Amino acid sequence: MRLNKQQIEHLAFYVIKGLLAEKLIVSDNREKTVADVQIIISQELEREDLLDEKVKEILKDKLGEIRNSNIDYYELFRMVKTKLAEQEGLVL
Repeated sequence: MRLNKQQIEHLAFYVIKGLLAEKLIVSDNREKTVADVQIIISQELEREDLLDEKVKEILKDKLGEIRNSNIDYYELFRMVKTKLAEQEGLVL
């Protein structure tokens, strides 16, 4: 799932709003906390983009085999991505 900058800002705002409301975190500077969460979300999405590229490279080398064996490319993509994410400690 791809999010644009505005969606990331919105998500970060509501995450922090909810955590503060439930008193799960304490923050002296709500705006900075929201900005920090925006950065974290953006970095994680970038990591996922890099993972997608890695999976595409892996599958590109096997494209002939995939076509000949009647395997669904997207299902295989998801499986490989899940496995690599697990190895790299990335939560999808």
